[in-house]
Formats: sequence, C-alpha cells, structure tokens
Amino acid sequence: MKCTAVQNLLNRKIDEELSGREAAELEAHLSQCASCSREYGLMSLPTRLGRAISPPAASPYFYGRLRSQLEAEVQNAAGWQVILGLARQVIPVLAGITLALITVFAYHQLSSPKPDLYRAYDRIFATEEQPHRMLISEEGYLTDESVLIAIAERDSNHR
Repeated sequence: MKCTAVQNLLNRKIDEELSGREAAELEAHLSQCASCSREYGLMSLPTRLGRAISPPAASPYFYGRLRSQLEAEVQNAAGWQVILGLARQVIPVLAGITLALITVFAYHQLSSPKPDLYRAYDRIFATEEQPHRMLISEEGYLTDESVLIAIAERDSNHR
C-alpha cells in the first residue's frame, strides 16, 4: 500500500470507521512505514488525550447560580412579551387611525372648490371705488377695444 492512500485511511481509523480488512491493511502498512506510523501517532494524540483526561467537575454552586440567572432572564423576558403583545394590538389600530386621517385630509383637499383666478385678482388689486367691470372682454381676450371701453367707462364715472 502506498503512503498517499494511507492518508485517507488514517482519518477514518481515528474516527473508527474502518472495516476489518481495511484496518488489517493499515496496520500492516504502519508496522512497515515509520513515517506513516509517526503521522498516525500525531493525528491520534488529541483523541488519546481526551480519553485519558477526565472531564472537569462542575462546582456545587454552579447549577444554583445558573438556575437563578435563568429565572431572572425568564422574568425579564415575560415583561418584554407583555409589551410586544400590546404592540401587536396597538400597531394595527394606529395604522387604521392614520389611514382614516389621511383619507379625511385628501377628501377635504379634493372637494374644496377651485379658486376663480379672475375674482381673486380682482379682490387683490381692485378697491371698492373702482368699477367692478374687468378689462377682459367676454371671450376672455384682452383687446384694444375692450381697453378703450373700460377707459371710457371710468372717465364717465369720474365726471
């Protein structure tokens, strides 16, 4: 067996996944090849150390402190759950109120009458003493004739 083929078998041996025939072939190669035997020793060292050393024992107070911390976390989480539960009920209500207010605002904006620009202009620039007839003819065009008629009416009112 070649050393390159042994690399895959070494990992599988450490994980205890070899069949009986593969384990026998690998043991035969390791007994003849010092390089592969040394590599197997290095690769299996963490596993051997883990089996040799016993796991650390927990302190007698560890579980008591852990239990008290967990109970405090559960009580704190219960408070947040109440707040989140209320938020789940309040948010849709607030969204509905906001939608209703936007609808009312849009209705008032769209239902207001459009201003008559000519009357608005007349209210801004014309006083009570001036005649209420505008210089614009009935067709809506400003012509020389309409200007002359407006001037003549103004002069006749002043005499």
